[in-house]
Amino acid sequence: MIFYGTNAKNIKNGKVINVQCPNCEQNTSMTYSVFGKYVHVYWVPFIPYKKISITECDSCKKTFESGELPQNIVQKLKQNFERDNPKYPVWMYSGASILVGIIIFTIFMNMKMKDDEAIYIKEPKIGDLYHYKTESGNYSLMKVQEVTKDSILLLVNEMETNLMSGVNEINLKKHFKEIYSFSRNEIQDLYNEQKIYEINRD
Repeated sequence: MIFYGTNAKNIKNGKVINVQCPNCEQNTSMTYSVFGKYVHVYWVPFIPYKKISITECDSCKKTFESGELPQNIVQKLKQNFERDNPKYPVWMYSGASILVGIIIFTIFMNMKMKDDEAIYIKEPKIGDLYHYKTESGNYSLMKVQEVTKDSILLLVNEMETNLMSGVNEINLKKHFKEIYSFSRNEIQDLYNEQKIYEINRD
């Protein structure tokens, strides 16, 4: 279950002067507070989405939302907001920043993995583990047993799984039994066709 919701935090305070309070009708000043509303996930601020303001009469202490105020006071508040330009604090973007960081890191790691695999497929070593898609559409593993100038001997895992992530469960020594010989070109073709879709090297 994902816990999420919204919250608000004060981001700016100020005053408007020489205005008539619609409640006590005194010529007075009014104090306004601007709040930034934000979405949080597991109580981590994710992203801000709205600003609201609450205004309080300095004489009678009655509070008003912007829709409850006469147009002349709303106009003064608007001028103050445009001048002060209350901004969302950086911490309100914490969750979004973390998510963007994770995405960038994942993309970088995937690119690095593909660069490494391009080397592994051209320069195989004993122990390299090939994740491949079987003819039945399942997933299994092959392990490099021996490397010669022209060919590669692979120990083939006799087990299959219908999930890519399931290959970790069948990666046991007892399941690698049959040995098959492939030319280097055949292995390269299998990788290019994405039948070998991942290569691991210890």
